[in-house]
Amino acid sequence: MLVLEKGYETPVEVYGIYWIDGERIYWVIPYEGHEGFVTLSEKDSEVVDPEIKDVFILRKNDADEDLFLHWAADKDNLIYDLVDHDPEAMKEFKRRLSSLKNTSD
Repeated sequence: MLVLEKGYETPVEVYGIYWIDGERIYWVIPYEGHEGFVTLSEKDSEVVDPEIKDVFILRKNDADEDLFLHWAADKDNLIYDLVDHDPEAMKEFKRRLSSLKNTSD
């Protein structure tokens, strides 16, 4: 899934989706080199590619609410470190994404 933040020209890939008070929120990496996930609300963005790939899993967050999360961020609860912008977590996330790409080639 790709979204485009209002005022920007380059879409970004979505790695997680959750809801707050009925509003859809995306976890994205805003640009290459950023060391974690940031949130982007549906009101501040436009979906440019709605396809949700089969690498997403449905799980519950700490508040027992549904969220969709890329498996590479879910495994070992890496999501928490990505949200905290931990550079080592980002390296591990990229390694996992790379291993997925290499197995699909």
